[in-house]
Amino acid sequence: VMVKGTKVGATTDVNGNFSLNASAGATLVVSYIGYISREINIGDSKEYNISLQPSTNNLTDVVVTALGIKRSEKSLGYAVQKVSGKDLQTVKGVDVGTSLTGRVSGLVVKNSTEFNARPTIELRGEGALLVIDGVPYGNMSLRDVPTDDIESMDILKGPTASALYGSRASGGVLLITTKKGNSSKGLAIDVNSNIMASLGYLAIPEVQSSYARGQNGVIDNDYVWGPKLDAGNTARDWNPVTKQFEDNRPLVSKGKDNLKNFMNTGIILNNNLSIAQSVENGSFRIGLNNIYNKGQFPNQNLNMFNLTMAGEMKINDKFKLEGHMGVSRRWADQVWGGGYGNQGYLYQLVMWTGTEYDIRDYKDYWKEPNKTQNWMYNNWYDNPYLIAYEKLNGIQTNTVNANVTANYQFNKDFNLLVRLGYDNYNNKTTFTNPTANIYSTRGGAVNGSGWNAKGLYSVQDSRGFSTNDDVILSYKKKLNKFSVDALAGGTIYYWIDESLSGTTKNGLISPTFYSLAGSVEAPTVSQGYSTRQINSLFGRASVGYDDAIFLDFTGRNDWNSAQPKSSRSYFYPSIGSSVVISELVKLPKVIDMFKIRGSWAVFKTALDVYATNRNYSTTTAAWNTLNSASYPSSLLGSNLLPSSQRTYEIGAAGYMFKKRLHFDVAYFNKYYYNQQVSTSIPSSSGFSSTLVNTQETYERRGLEITVDGSIIKHKNFEWYSTINWSKQHRYYVNLDPVYSADDLWVKKGERLDTYTDNY
Repeated sequence: VMVKGTKVGATTDVNGNFSLNASAGATLVVSYIGYISREINIGDSKEYNISLQPSTNNLTDVVVTALGIKRSEKSLGYAVQKVSGKDLQTVKGVDVGTSLTGRVSGLVVKNSTEFNARPTIELRGEGALLVIDGVPYGNMSLRDVPTDDIESMDILKGPTASALYGSRASGGVLLITTKKGNSSKGLAIDVNSNIMASLGYLAIPEVQSSYARGQNGVIDNDYVWGPKLDAGNTARDWNPVTKQFEDNRPLVSKGKDNLKNFMNTGIILNNNLSIAQSVENGSFRIGLNNIYNKGQFPNQNLNMFNLTMAGEMKINDKFKLEGHMGVSRRWADQVWGGGYGNQGYLYQLVMWTGTEYDIRDYKDYWKEPNKTQNWMYNNWYDNPYLIAYEKLNGIQTNTVNANVTANYQFNKDFNLLVRLGYDNYNNKTTFTNPTANIYSTRGGAVNGSGWNAKGLYSVQDSRGFSTNDDVILSYKKKLNKFSVDALAGGTIYYWIDESLSGTTKNGLISPTFYSLAGSVEAPTVSQGYSTRQINSLFGRASVGYDDAIFLDFTGRNDWNSAQPKSSRSYFYPSIGSSVVISELVKLPKVIDMFKIRGSWAVFKTALDVYATNRNYSTTTAAWNTLNSASYPSSLLGSNLLPSSQRTYEIGAAGYMFKKRLHFDVAYFNKYYYNQQVSTSIPSSSGFSSTLVNTQETYERRGLEITVDGSIIKHKNFEWYSTINWSKQHRYYVNLDPVYSADDLWVKKGERLDTYTDNY
């Protein structure tokens, strides 16, 4: 809010309140990004109620960019797509990532059929960095964020969009803004529940049901081409009631629906409670979330609990505080499911067993409790019910994240932001394999190793934390038709991981004593520790002319502890531009806004932790009861450079028909060079491999199109739809004459993803 023709002004609080000194007859200019500015003539009154109308670029066109800074979409030279929290909250699953399916062009969500498996999310073919309220978190996933806590999500696609976050954001950014309080003054209590049902697989492999297990027409414990079923044939087979083999058992196809009969109806129950309070100088919100997920297979039960607190407070006209904290806990006793292998139900009930048995007859899975199974197979497969209730893979996961942001407005031009971010995690994973597992009984291996032993117990504990602390000084100034928006700052990112695991050796001393203390021999124990620190300085300068032409420059320099000293410091710049054609040229009335844009950026990715350090690794009980230490077999490369990517992007976006229709088109090209690869070297050197920068280069090319709009809009009804389309592939540009392992099968210009099956 400015007094027209002067430098006197004020900013509003979170509720739009403001105060300033102005004499009668003066004119107030009230403006806000995304709204039409308004002029108010001052009279004798001391209070004014002022409302603004949305402009052609309303609030939906305001996006949250890198470092949590809000900017107008039309000023950006890169692709950004926004998803509102309400859209994500319409149907809520276990993981908010699932709700992103189909909502963003270039964002691929690969939902797993495995119980408790997180969806794999790829943005332009790569993993994206998760940022919550401006803080990048290294130990969290979307599953740790309750859907009801999300105000909005901004997907920063282009490299220029995420350049200020450094190499961790080379694949883009998923930027979440959380709710801080009630949208209006007063107390608000919200309670809601959501229930979903899982009714089985959409498709399963088609298999034959005319022949029993076996081969060459003879019943056996392998393959599925035994005697013909429902043809009056009999065979010596297992009786699940008497729990022994019997002669002349009729061979009939009574197990055609074994998978269906083994499965349950899955349930996802999502309960939420939030309490929000907004007052004149701030707001506060607390949220509770509980998710219960009953899986589709027996004994699959996942529980999740989330507690979040957030708020903001305006201490005075210059100083403002914001904060957020989240606690998440997840636990389950059994997460085995549909994987390929002896523990996978699909593997057994569909692929490798016949239909001559009814799985429901084997619910009583013990022949002799804790000794032998009630099961017809004695070669490769355990009773599925024994897997469900005895062969357990349990998980316990706890995460905590918090951030505090302090803003100090020196004057209308300068602002100082200090932000502290912290997150930690503690995971525990357990495995139990009963003494009656089929591998140990088949081989009679009292001293069998690993899963072949007479029972197994394994526990893995991992924990860690990371901190991300920012200091940012920003400057905004409007000079006639020119505008300047600049910032400079620094970040310190620190990360620690620790792990401790133990596994019993050569079986258990007692069938049900699942403990490292129950190991027949001294258990195998391993411990890990790793840490990394990245110090960074960065800056951005944005210049605008007549609210129509915009130019952005960014630069960031990292000092990464994982790199060799010779290349520990590295710099990457970016440049972007946006030209709003509709502000410069008169276009048809149906076009509300039309812009073209372009950007270019360089990214660099450091080595893995300790890739440049030579440390001994130890093994317990390697030689009977003796421990051992071994030196790494990989030789350090000299003067290793960070892996690098150079990207350019061009695009166009606009609104039509009084903002009823929006479109966005983007083309990008990402060039990869200086890639770090491990290559074999002669064993006479004393090592087996070395790490080098290869001359092999490739590029990723992609095209994205988004069209969204209000198809039908009435007073009490609106149909809003979004259509996203994208494609992207990788291509070889150059092959290294020495280190390219694939040069016998490929050549320049060919698609890399087709050859590697990695899109």
